[in-house]
Amino acid sequence: MAGKFVISLTRAKDDADRATVAFVVANAAVAGDKDVVMFLSLEGVRLSQKGYADDVHESGFADRKSTRLNSSHSQQSRMPS
Repeated sequence: MAGKFVISLTRAKDDADRATVAFVVANAAVAGDKDVVMFLSLEGVRLSQKGYADDVHESGFADRKSTRLNSSHSQQSRMPS
């Protein structure tokens, strides 16, 4: 199990701070060459909808494009667009 992260995200626009922190942690883990799974439930599922996350931003953090998981290290989503 060492080197693997599962991050459960239940927030989106209703709590931009928590949503942003989850992606910052996931991005840091991927950058550290760790396997990462993001589990989205409740409001967090909305982040999988195309365009929904475009304006989710918490002050003090980099914008969404900077915290997006690096696709060269992560698997492509199998969810329909």
